[in-house]
Amino acid sequence: MKIIQSLWVKPNLKKANLNISDRNKGGWIDKKYNYMSWTLSCLQFKKYYDKVELVTDTLGYDLLINKLGLPYTKVDVCLDVLNDYHPDLWALGKIYAYSMQNEPFIHADGDIFIYKKFEDSFEKSSLIAQNIEQGFGYYDEVFKLIEDNFEYIPNFLKESKIKNNEIVSVNAGLLGGSDLDFIKEYTTEAFKFVDSNTSKLEKVNIGMFNTIFEQFLFHSIAEKKGTGISYYLSDVNHAFDGLADFTALPKKGTYIHTVGVYKRMRYIGDLLAHRLQTDYPEYYYKILNLIRTNQI
Repeated sequence: MKIIQSLWVKPNLKKANLNISDRNKGGWIDKKYNYMSWTLSCLQFKKYYDKVELVTDTLGYDLLINKLGLPYTKVDVCLDVLNDYHPDLWALGKIYAYSMQNEPFIHADGDIFIYKKFEDSFEKSSLIAQNIEQGFGYYDEVFKLIEDNFEYIPNFLKESKIKNNEIVSVNAGLLGGSDLDFIKEYTTEAFKFVDSNTSKLEKVNIGMFNTIFEQFLFHSIAEKKGTGISYYLSDVNHAFDGLADFTALPKKGTYIHTVGVYKRMRYIGDLLAHRLQTDYPEYYYKILNLIRTNQI
């Protein structure tokens, strides 16, 4: 199985994190945690997988490869093509990376840390996501604004909402699979959804719109086609309790995903830093030196 990670830097360049969905410093409270997150994530995937690839832009290549020296097995520098898009559309970098794939893959966010290989049955699934998201109120809030203001909304979304009487989505911390025809259709529809509404973006919460065109759309198309989705995690609640329990590593816990709210907690960043210092001290001290000398 091939692991893919992607970094489109433009969303990281916002001056401040005003909303939970903003991506300045990767959403972290301090830039050092962002660099440490990418480093630990890459190194842990490399520990269990032979093929760990990166899709990024020129600035991302300079950061992750030239400066941090992360050992990706292949790097595609192509996401500069997105730089005319609004910086809050951070999921577009991921969508573009999904669309490029020509073999089964799992895309993993740069804030995911694994301490065991995924099960073979999971890896071989037609479609893959981290977990289902159902009854999450923020989807309803942003989708109401979309219904009121957008010129084009995929029928997949409308039909799914009517069928379920709520929004049923996925968490795309992990996303991929072996059904590449589905992935192509899904990513084409995602870009059409965004491109058809660029003049209306300011009327909605753009950051939260990402969850609609990436996560809700993925689930709604799969639902319409009757294609099953394999989830890595079950029983994930609205607060994502337990997903950032670094204290359980590596014996009691094997999977960490520091979703949005955890990135604003300094003690979580400190636990991440301690993990990197313990497991990969050369990278830990390299990051501190690069920051100290204003190279990153």
